[in-house]
Amino acid sequence: MSRLGMEHHMFLQTLAARRIVSEREADELITKCLELAAQSNPNTQIQLQDHITKINSQLSTLFLEIRKGTCENSGTKFYCFVNNQEDEISKLCSNYAPLDFAYFRKIIEQMILSDEGCVQSTDSLTLCNSLPDQKKMTYVHAKALLRGWCSERWLIEDRSNNSFLLGPRAIIELGQYIQSAYGEHVTSCSLCRTICIYGTRCEDCNTKFHFHCKTKLNRNLEVMRCPSCKAEWS
Repeated sequence: MSRLGMEHHMFLQTLAARRIVSEREADELITKCLELAAQSNPNTQIQLQDHITKINSQLSTLFLEIRKGTCENSGTKFYCFVNNQEDEISKLCSNYAPLDFAYFRKIIEQMILSDEGCVQSTDSLTLCNSLPDQKKMTYVHAKALLRGWCSERWLIEDRSNNSFLLGPRAIIELGQYIQSAYGEHVTSCSLCRTICIYGTRCEDCNTKFHFHCKTKLNRNLEVMRCPSCKAEWS
């Protein structure tokens, strides 16, 4: 097993600090690390995934991983630094109080059980009044938590619909927990085969798709059809 170079150590250190970066940010980061390590060759195309694979081969013994996933809202690819040894949901708890964690869990549950896969902004605040053991949380604190979770990419605020949905970090880090805890309510996108919370359903066969997967599939088609039942989409 080959040793990691200076460029890999710099990349890993930065990602561990940020926890999650988009694919574009990761590509820019590895390019900069290669330049700083004097390993950049302008005649060679840098393959980001090759570097990720090499780093992961060393991280596996430490139960760590750089995991790739997709934002359900935009379809943007992200890389997330993940601890595989922790309980999935406890990954969020390390920086938050138990009551904050209970609130986040309520939000996840509301999203998963809703038809839309999101929670309205007003409803998200109301949820802080229904926490376990009748514990109370102020609206001010709840708003601060929502802002923090959005900045950390656990959640996404969709201001056009006045709602919150799961961010890429939640999908990547908590996907296994969500499927385990809410299996009967969770489905996979029929196109990309990954977990699908925020998406749309075919009115004829009820098959669920991510919005971005549906858009990509039908981008060059004159007639939009469901890939499962072949019914026309308006």
